[in-house]
Amino acid sequence: MDKVIFRYLDSKLDGVEAKKGKYYDIVLAFPGEEYGLIGWKTPNQLFSYHEIVDGIKSMFSMDKSDVLDVIGRYVESKYNLKVGKNTRGIIFR
Repeated sequence: MDKVIFRYLDSKLDGVEAKKGKYYDIVLAFPGEEYGLIGWKTPNQLFSYHEIVDGIKSMFSMDKSDVLDVIGRYVESKYNLKVGKNTRGIIFR
């Protein structure tokens, strides 16, 4: 299931840039966007934009905690960031 969701995330996050955020150590955001889709800050906290979480939740009939776990594994795999805790919300730069 991870492979399918990882491909889904690759398509949704195509074109995002990892950059230094105002409130997060790293923010994944599209160029010129005010809000990021994923934010990471020490100590290993990941914040995922609610629309990504809700999209995966409804598309794959998963509960929120499982979706957050998969997004955490995706970020660890794709961006080499350690994820300990993942929550849902709005990501500010």
